[in-house]
Amino acid sequence: MSDKVKFLMSFRARLMLLLTSFLLLTSVLVIALDNWARKRVEEVIITQTQQITDTVNMGYGDLARAMNLATLSLDSDDYLYDVVDPGQLPSTIEGLIIAEEDGTIRDSTLQGVIGTRIKLPESQQFQVESEDPLSGLAEWSDDYAEQNAADAEHSPKTYYHPIKTTKGKFWIIIVTTQKSIINEIEAASEKIATENRALSNYRLAATTGALVIALALAVIIGWRFTRPINELAAAARRVAAGNMDFRVNVHRPDEVGQLAATFNEMIDGLKSKRELEEKLNQAERAAVIGRLTQSVAHEIRNPLNVINLSIDHASTRYAPEDEARRGQFLRILSTIKDEIARLKHLVNDLLNYGRPAQLAVETVDVRKLISETMSFVRPQADDQGVTIIVEAPDKPAEVKGDRERLKSCLSNIAINALQAMPNGGRLATRVVQSNGFIEIDMSDTGIGISEESLAKVFEPYFSTKQAGFGLGLAVTRKIVEEHHGSIDVKSQLNQGTTFTVRLPAAN
Repeated sequence: MSDKVKFLMSFRARLMLLLTSFLLLTSVLVIALDNWARKRVEEVIITQTQQITDTVNMGYGDLARAMNLATLSLDSDDYLYDVVDPGQLPSTIEGLIIAEEDGTIRDSTLQGVIGTRIKLPESQQFQVESEDPLSGLAEWSDDYAEQNAADAEHSPKTYYHPIKTTKGKFWIIIVTTQKSIINEIEAASEKIATENRALSNYRLAATTGALVIALALAVIIGWRFTRPINELAAAARRVAAGNMDFRVNVHRPDEVGQLAATFNEMIDGLKSKRELEEKLNQAERAAVIGRLTQSVAHEIRNPLNVINLSIDHASTRYAPEDEARRGQFLRILSTIKDEIARLKHLVNDLLNYGRPAQLAVETVDVRKLISETMSFVRPQADDQGVTIIVEAPDKPAEVKGDRERLKSCLSNIAINALQAMPNGGRLATRVVQSNGFIEIDMSDTGIGISEESLAKVFEPYFSTKQAGFGLGLAVTRKIVEEHHGSIDVKSQLNQGTTFTVRLPAAN
């Protein structure tokens, strides 16, 4: 794999790619929202501009209609207030006035102002002023002002148009209001402002939604990115607590995966180191015990042999002739010989645990070995009411090893099982051959072993019984390991114990 490909698959590159993707996505979203909002605003402005234009054009059309009415009234004897109902005037026209050259109002849509005089422009040309010519009339101003007081948007605009007719010179005065145009402009402004507010709310909601989605994605992806790191941290705590029987299941091609692989290698190294330290400690203990047992064996074995011979001599030379006393005498001597045999067995355990292995290797059929072992313990089993069951294959199950030491190994397990069932039970032995190994399961229905004691049963000098040195199972494990095998134990209190011995098959 090239360096470029490795970089693209690295944790750093993936994180940079993720951040870049979020940035691009946010930028694209903001640009799209901005374009959409701009187009919407442009559409609203165009629509409202057209409405304003239409309103202004309508105002000019109303002005032309008012001018036409005024021109027609010059040739008519009817007054404008009779011809035109003020309520029917165009919305932009407040009133029509026809004044004579001196300013006297000759005709108007407002009947009350006829005959009054208003001020006319000095120039004799068409012009536009932003004042209402009626506002200065004393007779009219109060009522007119009161009429328009409620309308703050009156905004008058007056058009003065001089005209000559056969009847003389007149002024056509058209008073208009900008109220509708102002209202239209204000409505357009309000419409644009409302649309801007709505678009701002849309953009805010869309941006907030995008941020929430981005945050959710960041949390999910961040959790997936940090999960292997949390697993590594938890694994480090387990290692610190002394647990090394596990592996970190993180398989990634980036730096986190490399860190997990290195961490697993570290666990394997620490585990191997701990196993090596345990073996060294066991070797040191074995060496110390070996030196101790050599001296103990020489000090104890010879006196035991002398005592045993002396008992045999006493039983033949000094036995009473009376049958009752003779039987009692022999039972006492037999008890003494049994105790001597137990002491010799303890001395042999010490010697077997401490001395280096010297195996007499041969091909051993495990079935026959178990049969011999069960024959050895069967009398004691019958006395205690223990049923012995053996399940073995029909064909030979052979291993390479020392017959006597393997037999001693199985005998230790069987004797321990019988000691755990003083009131009867079942001792079941099963032989299975699989994957190049011979497995021997020996199960009892005895009192079981506590969880605390289960971890120490193979340690030397550890025993839950009153008698013995606690070397039986330690010697058993040593024998199994000398044969390149393994031994495990499972137990539950008041339900029983199962020892499993695995030895390499001879083939």
